[in-house]
Amino acid sequence: MGPQGGLDAIRPLAAMDEQLNHIRQAYDLTAQQYHDGIDPLDQIPDDFRNSPELAALLEDAQACNSGAPENREFLAPKAGTRFLDVGCAASLVNYHLYRWESTYFGVDISSKLIAAMGRFVLQGRLVIGGLSVAELAALPFPASSFDMAAVIGVLEYCSADYMVRGLSELHRVLKPEARLVLDIPNLESPHVETMFRLEECLQRKAIGHSRVTFERSLESLFSLDRCDDVHVMLKYFCRAVK
Repeated sequence: MGPQGGLDAIRPLAAMDEQLNHIRQAYDLTAQQYHDGIDPLDQIPDDFRNSPELAALLEDAQACNSGAPENREFLAPKAGTRFLDVGCAASLVNYHLYRWESTYFGVDISSKLIAAMGRFVLQGRLVIGGLSVAELAALPFPASSFDMAAVIGVLEYCSADYMVRGLSELHRVLKPEARLVLDIPNLESPHVETMFRLEECLQRKAIGHSRVTFERSLESLFSLDRCDDVHVMLKYFCRAVK
């Protein structure tokens, strides 16, 4: 590979490092705002915050969260199993995933969110597997560590190349036939442009991915049980193929 070829290989990695840093800072800010009693939505322009488009998006997005009933039904947590929540954010507080029968492990790139969840665990004397500051493409676990995983609200921040690396890393830490729920923006949704605008207002650059290309990236790693395509996020229910 010549010098120009080397530079071409480095540029996407550098761009993704910058993107991840921006996302990390944005979620660090969100964690600090909640700690200070500030609703992040109060910081966006009044005309957008009070618009029917945003209201419709927020209502639709309720079906897309980590604690959605269909997620639990598909993942089928039970005693003795291990559950990995990638991009966990405040899922422990918002959706009480520690109540699932499996042992909960959460990772997120925001150290402030992980610290906040750690305080929540200590204050509630909750029993979980652990919390780690980590990114999707560099998970701090041995191979075949988990029986199930969720990657909700994460891949919209990833470039296509990084997403492929992240899916491979996720596959590495899952056991054969482990169940997985993950999502990407639904580019056919009437709410998707509003979602992208909201992410921009919250200082988080979201990236749209072709459904066809994404599904091709899944093919060699995961079998697809079904896809929910009626909301602003395309939600995939998969199993690890090994």
